[in-house]
Amino acid sequence: MKTSLFTPHSSDELRDPIIKEKQREFLTSVSRAHAFQLERLGLFPKHITLSANAIGWKLSEVLAWVSSRPIVELTQDGGDHD
Repeated sequence: MKTSLFTPHSSDELRDPIIKEKQREFLTSVSRAHAFQLERLGLFPKHITLSANAIGWKLSEVLAWVSSRPIVELTQDGGDHD
């Protein structure tokens, strides 16, 4: 079966939207500068160049990164208890 330029490579591409900076920052609570530092160290998903003035990230990769972060459990009074 022939494919065209208008046919996605797989149905997964349709389910993995690209998010821009504001959405990335909202989901990760990580500043732009820190995200780029982590990316350079290989500790954050690589951005995708969308145009000369725009970048984005695959939503699935950002969500996977968020899920991989440690969870801090707080007690009811907010203090640490041993």
